[in-house]
Amino acid sequence: MCIDLLGLSALIDYGCAGPLILKVLVLGALLRFEESEQRRVYSARVLQQAVLQQWFVVFGLVCGERRSDSGGASWPTVATPVSDAVEPCRAFPGSGAIHHQETRHTLSLSRMAPSTLTIAFDPKQPPLLLLALAQLQGLNSKQLAFCPTDRPEAAGLVALQQQQEQQENPSVEVLPELEAAKRIARCTSQGETLLPDMEGEVLLDALLTVLSGCPFSGSFYTSSAPKDAGLKKMNAYLGFRTFLSGHRLTLVDIGVYVQLRTAVGAEKTGALPEKWTAQYPALIRWYNYMHGLKEVRGPIERALKQKAIGPRPAVSTAAAEKGAAAKGKEKTEGHASYEGKLEGAEMGRVVTRFPPEPSGYLHIGHAKAALLNGYFAKKYQGRMIFRFDDTNPAKENDEFEQSILHDTELLGVQWERVTHTSDYIEQLQDTCTAMIQKGVFYVDNTPTEQMRLERGEGIESASRALPVEEHLRRWEQMIQGTAEGQQCCVRAKIDMQCKNKCMRDPVMFRCVVDPPHHRLGTKFKAYPTYDFACPVVDSWEGVTHALRTNEYADRIPQYHWVQEALGLRKVCIYEFSRLCFVRTVLSKRKLKYFVTEGLVTGWDDPRMPTVRGILRRGLTVEALLEFILQQGPSKAGNLMEWDKLWTLNKQIIDPIVPRYMAVSRADGVTVTITGGPESVTTQSRRLHAKNESLGHVPLYLSNQILIEADDAQVCQDGEEVTLMHWGNCIFEHLEKDANGKVTAIRGKLHLEGDFKKTKKKLNWVPILPPESERLTPLILREFDHLITVDKLEQETDEAWEDCVNRNTQFDTEALGDPNLRSLKTGDKLQLERRGYFRVDEVDGDCLVLVKIPDGRAKAMSTVSSKVQAAALSGAKVGAKGK
Repeated sequence: MCIDLLGLSALIDYGCAGPLILKVLVLGALLRFEESEQRRVYSARVLQQAVLQQWFVVFGLVCGERRSDSGGASWPTVATPVSDAVEPCRAFPGSGAIHHQETRHTLSLSRMAPSTLTIAFDPKQPPLLLLALAQLQGLNSKQLAFCPTDRPEAAGLVALQQQQEQQENPSVEVLPELEAAKRIARCTSQGETLLPDMEGEVLLDALLTVLSGCPFSGSFYTSSAPKDAGLKKMNAYLGFRTFLSGHRLTLVDIGVYVQLRTAVGAEKTGALPEKWTAQYPALIRWYNYMHGLKEVRGPIERALKQKAIGPRPAVSTAAAEKGAAAKGKEKTEGHASYEGKLEGAEMGRVVTRFPPEPSGYLHIGHAKAALLNGYFAKKYQGRMIFRFDDTNPAKENDEFEQSILHDTELLGVQWERVTHTSDYIEQLQDTCTAMIQKGVFYVDNTPTEQMRLERGEGIESASRALPVEEHLRRWEQMIQGTAEGQQCCVRAKIDMQCKNKCMRDPVMFRCVVDPPHHRLGTKFKAYPTYDFACPVVDSWEGVTHALRTNEYADRIPQYHWVQEALGLRKVCIYEFSRLCFVRTVLSKRKLKYFVTEGLVTGWDDPRMPTVRGILRRGLTVEALLEFILQQGPSKAGNLMEWDKLWTLNKQIIDPIVPRYMAVSRADGVTVTITGGPESVTTQSRRLHAKNESLGHVPLYLSNQILIEADDAQVCQDGEEVTLMHWGNCIFEHLEKDANGKVTAIRGKLHLEGDFKKTKKKLNWVPILPPESERLTPLILREFDHLITVDKLEQETDEAWEDCVNRNTQFDTEALGDPNLRSLKTGDKLQLERRGYFRVDEVDGDCLVLVKIPDGRAKAMSTVSSKVQAAALSGAKVGAKGK
């Protein structure tokens, strides 16, 4: 255990005594060389106390003001043995997901772990830190359950209960909330990033002591009002920091946010006193950032709301079912109903599966399948299996497999376990052998083209009537991968005269020697087809409902035939329509063409209909799921416009994205304002007029500003306009060149003017001197569709490349608000009067912003766009925009 020396050295700037610093460093060195475990623990305690003493000096506290060991947790925390102290909580039965490894104090997350972890707590003091942590880690109630208990522990303590599958009595430990948080954080990689170092833990203790003016009791829930002196010190400390400990979000930030929010009585809205904005600007900036993290704010607000209304009374089963039905009806209002669409579905017994082939990146069509499988599993309190259909080595690789896993996680889909069809190849081969022996399957060596013609004309293969012994001999050649075996395939004897050509002796197994399988290498040479493996493995894995797009409707009889022929349990099939959009192709072959031809930058290009592409374009998972649910269970294969999806997306992001301003760099027009400030000044403005929780930023004011050339061109001499966020200005004189283009404007500030009476509300940016904050260089990137026709017809499929749009990216250089520099990749925002954008890249001092379509058929202002809004919405358009 060692301390961050840079962090400690920074304490010298606050006037910490040299001998104390030396004491810490010496203790740290001794700690590394201690051979006795007991002495290492003792040295760690001494070192922590020394570091804590340093932080108390920093914040001007008296070192003697420390809580006693009986008043809360001290380091290192020792678990309290539990007998009758805490009654095991059984309110959250589940399949469990967190279990012990190696030592009692190590937990790890696994979807298949036979154990359950539960947090029992005092309902009057909910563990807000733990609730936020669970949300940040993406843990559900089966992985981590929270249970109020009528036998609460002391303030700040929770009971951590773990139930192993074969363990008669659960193990229970009573821990301080922070110690429990650290245990749970170590369960996942996301959680580990939130763990502070030892200095951060001590800093948390000191900060909470500073705010309350008394020793930290161990409870993050408090009603003690923060002290002015503490707030001033916190504000000074945050003056040049984004986070409290280090350069990333940690439990220190979450803990202080929780304490501060409850301390000032901001439980309901989360808003701090307005007077603090001027008194403690750095503290308010940090708090608003934390409050804007919905993963942190959401679970805390729900817990505080539940605390306010008290625990729910017990209800009868019938009443619970009635309430659940009413809630479900309310939730799906406006959706096309999925009620009763799963044949024979029983609550708690539904098992779905998502079986992608790892031969490409997940696209929006796959996304619908994944989301619907997850939706039905959750709706019926069942399970979803994530199975890779990896039995075609020629097309599959590990890169695609990992990307599909990652992209499905991005969609927020939860599954019980991950399996592979290749896990069952040996059993599938044995099953195939048995079916050949029964005369149900046969081995055919007919050339591929001839077989295709015979199936089309309903002609039986010459191999069909051969004796079983010959089929078994050929089958053995296929298993060994010999030259003869590579010319053969296994087919099912069904009906060569069937009108449904999928039933004309389909192929069940084929021989693949090269390339080797990406997981199994050269172990197997004969691989099952999807037509054979899917119905068999579905039944073996306990799938109750198989969801398939209706483009495979002809294969449903074949699916059931395989299960009946093998005597397997029947699986219900639910069909849904494929997700098809205008001017969009989902064929992996065609998408690969865009990549290999350099028409896009990769599979995650914002123009691509892959999951990575559409999320990078700015689409939210919430909008995609809402769109899919609104389509309902219809099987109609409609070609849909993009506008409805992007409109839903706009409704989700509009209330929560901050607003900024920018002006085109190439043709911005200078406005010189009489009455404007001679030197640059600032005033505070909201980042969102209707969402105060997003906070405030400085608005830079100058007597010279830039406006858009498009706006300047439609203004007139003497016209009064409104400069957004500032006030009214009268444009006294417009200077024009010989072509009538406005080159400069002279104006007069008129702040007493009524903005409601002006026709033009203009975005602008100040012209700033070199010594002040600089404007942010921007590249505004717009995209058009990759194909020029709404739909590629089958008859033109061979010449589809003629329909490819080879000019689809349009960049505009702009100058933006200095506050834009605080954004990072992935952030969404609105440039006022230009539209919504997502930060795609931070290239040094320049931000690359990708425009997010908003479903409009018309532009949102007179500001020029290089791609017409109507084109992106799917409407019929003529020439491109400017």
